Amino acid sequence: MTTRPATRLAPRVIPSVEPWIAGEMFVSQHIEERRRGFALLFGSEQVRRSLLTIQLLASRVDEPDMTLRAQIVQALADYFEVRGVDYRYPPEVRTVAASHLRKFDRPQLLALLELHQAVRTGAARLAADALTRLLERLPGASLQLIRLASDRGLALKLRSEAVELIGRVGFTDAAQALQGLEVRISGRRAGQLAMAFAPSDNADEAQLLPVLRRTLQILNETA
Repeated sequence: MTTRPATRLAPRVIPSVEPWIAGEMFVSQHIEERRRGFALLFGSEQVRRSLLTIQLLASRVDEPDMTLRAQIVQALADYFEVRGVDYRYPPEVRTVAASHLRKFDRPQLLALLELHQAVRTGAARLAADALTRLLERLPGASLQLIRLASDRGLALKLRSEAVELIGRVGFTDAAQALQGLEVRISGRRAGQLAMAFAPSDNADEAQLLPVLRRTLQILNETA
């Protein structure tokens, strides 16, 4: 009986990824193209470290598709992931990522609040510390979150997310401002109860009181 030689599997050739091509797909008007572009960008460790990739990710935190937005935010947070006793990425890569985060303003913070709400309702998935990793590196994050929490023109759910994130990150410098907000809402609430006939300009604002008080307790324990 003749023994057949063992079949050798030909090594799988993984095509190189051109960051510019993946980048064009990533900013397409079509969601499936954007998803493919993201997969290409993050299918290669070399492309992940590309300065273009980091710039593209930072520019797309307001991605309309919440599932893809969560993947983008997670990818940004991963640049600051610690594995063992050291960071996953070298200092030069983290520095570039942090420089883009420092440009974040109200629109980007709103996008993160929307994502946080989606995660809490089960509409998206994100590592528990992903937003914390990013917000810790935004010089104005605490002030921006205070402004959003106090913005009476903003949806109450997003205001609540802003307050909750302040406590999660541990922005103790926000405690005084949140205490003032809690006092103002409590005062308005007390006045409305005493004068039941008086019209309320925002009676639902009292819904913020529980999360305000929980966050203040967290910040007082942290300080």
